[in-house]
Amino acid sequence: METSPQAKEYHRIKNRLLIVNLLFSFTILSIIVTSGFALWLKSFLSNFCANTFLVNGFYMAVLGIIFYVLGFPLEFYEEFILEHRFNLSNQNLAGYLKDNIKKSLISLVISLIAIEFLYLFLEKFSNIWWILAALGWFVLTVLLAKITPAVLIPLFYKYVKLEDVELKNKIIGLFSRTGTKLKDVYMIDFSAKTKKANAAVAGFGKSRRVILTDNLLKDFSHEEILSVVAHELGHYKNKDTMKIVSFGFLISMVLFFLCDIVLKKIFPFFGYASLADIAGLPLFCLIMLFFGLLALPLQNGFIRYLETKADVYSLITTKTPEAFIAMMEKLARINLAELEPSKFMEIMFYDHPPIVKRIQLAKKYK
Repeated sequence: METSPQAKEYHRIKNRLLIVNLLFSFTILSIIVTSGFALWLKSFLSNFCANTFLVNGFYMAVLGIIFYVLGFPLEFYEEFILEHRFNLSNQNLAGYLKDNIKKSLISLVISLIAIEFLYLFLEKFSNIWWILAALGWFVLTVLLAKITPAVLIPLFYKYVKLEDVELKNKIIGLFSRTGTKLKDVYMIDFSAKTKKANAAVAGFGKSRRVILTDNLLKDFSHEEILSVVAHELGHYKNKDTMKIVSFGFLISMVLFFLCDIVLKKIFPFFGYASLADIAGLPLFCLIMLFFGLLALPLQNGFIRYLETKADVYSLITTKTPEAFIAMMEKLARINLAELEPSKFMEIMFYDHPPIVKRIQLAKKYK
């Protein structure tokens, strides 16, 4: 199986957009820092409000709006125009704009909470803020994982009980055989927005649920769907969510620590009063973006390792490698996946093994 010309063109454009988006973020942050706008904005907001908490919040909100407005054309092209060009989207313009606004508002609220806590740590615990910030990131990540199935997903998709009783019983049986609690199996209306297919196991304990997209149910056999579900179940059995969150905690603590070292050396040069000066937020983001990019291969490499283990779990549990291979080939075709990206792109940006490697792994279990 080879990557189709259409998929190659799709990923060629996506890869270019990835570089453009990175350059965009670096450029805008650099302009804000070096032009004096960062200090001016803090001074301007302070004229209307003396409360540090409110000034910090408004500062973050203004920066968020600036990035949203300036970045919207690129985002619109990538998420709407490009997806329609390659016949991957079913969503109309009004639906896209509605979802985009909801997503942006959710991101803004989460960012505001994170920034308020970050600058509280910077002000009150300047020597150990990087440890507290990493702990805060850990708590926020766990909280988001907890509320996503019940709170966030319903904001974008409608849950429907699975009507295929035979498939539902097979999935429940799979969980029962592995001693895993399951609340229920749901379908979400993916086809209203995209032609892509996916599945997930979301939630914890008694709230755990299997989520299947209607596109997956339409185009895949029961055995192929069970391979997908078993892969997601493998993540749970291997405790991958906590491994990823814990690994992210360690990475974030290192990045915050490096940022602390750099900021303490250079923040006086830019005229910031202290590390807790909200005017330094763009510089903070610029430094974290740089270090985060350097850490990306390590993070993605760890996640690819866990994804491979989940594939192995699926293959051992279902004992249907042919169905796994057929599922991968269908996903590649429907989602316009790049079967074998360049080594550089794989190491830097892929958090899943390329399709070719996953199929090669499945062939070993025939």
